[in-house]
Amino acid sequence: MNLLKGWNSSRAIRVIVLVVSALIPAPFAAKAGSDRLWQIVNSECMPGQRERGNPAPCSEVNVSKGMDGGFVVLKDQSPTKPHAYLLIPTRRITGIEAAELLEAGTPNYFGEAWTAKSHLIRMLKVSLGWDMVGLAVNSAKDRSQDQLHIHIDCIRSDIRSALRNNEDVLDDHWSELEFPTPDHSYMTMKFATDSLDGSNPFKLLADGVPGAKDEMGLETLVVVGSVFRDGKRGFYLLSSRHAAGVRAHGEDLLDPSCGVADRAISPPR
Repeated sequence: MNLLKGWNSSRAIRVIVLVVSALIPAPFAAKAGSDRLWQIVNSECMPGQRERGNPAPCSEVNVSKGMDGGFVVLKDQSPTKPHAYLLIPTRRITGIEAAELLEAGTPNYFGEAWTAKSHLIRMLKVSLGWDMVGLAVNSAKDRSQDQLHIHIDCIRSDIRSALRNNEDVLDDHWSELEFPTPDHSYMTMKFATDSLDGSNPFKLLADGVPGAKDEMGLETLVVVGSVFRDGKRGFYLLSSRHAAGVRAHGEDLLDPSCGVADRAISPPR
């Protein structure tokens, strides 16, 4: 007996999907949602690159240092983030709380993400200045995905200005920097270097901010490029800790509209 006789086939498929979905326990469904980035990396980008030489939907798959040292660059699929990219390891790493991020042999994912800002620049079609880009990892309490991913986007203009205005009171030790409401304060440090090679921001946070190493999952970490008054290039590191009424969501310091791009220079055609 054909139970679907006379049914519109697409309607029948939708009904079946709804029935099956209803039978999936809610915790499992939530877990599947939080693993979406890992599924994209492991089941789409990696096989596509390996079998067809096409990393889609990723923009880049880099396994030059092996699978354990590899990463992909994926265009952020949120419609509210038209220019943003994500850097995601090709090994299973849940997030900022993962102990392996503090190990000596772990790749410098922030360094790779800084290089991957080239994807953002190509998307915007402007030559973004060194101090117009920010990288962010959200805390375990304030993220939606359980696979480490570093957000790559423009830094907010007001955050850029605040860092510039406080350059003289910041140094290579962590200190508290107040931002205007609605932003809360961030622990902040600066260092003058034109490369993140040899500098592990995760370890700088764990070793430098009291209590951070014991509860890394509560921390958010942001890296912002800077050009100091003496003309040298460098970076600011910013972190805050999840607490009652306070999100540790460093992504908030990034600007999906990329307002700083208005000050950037369009590359010659």
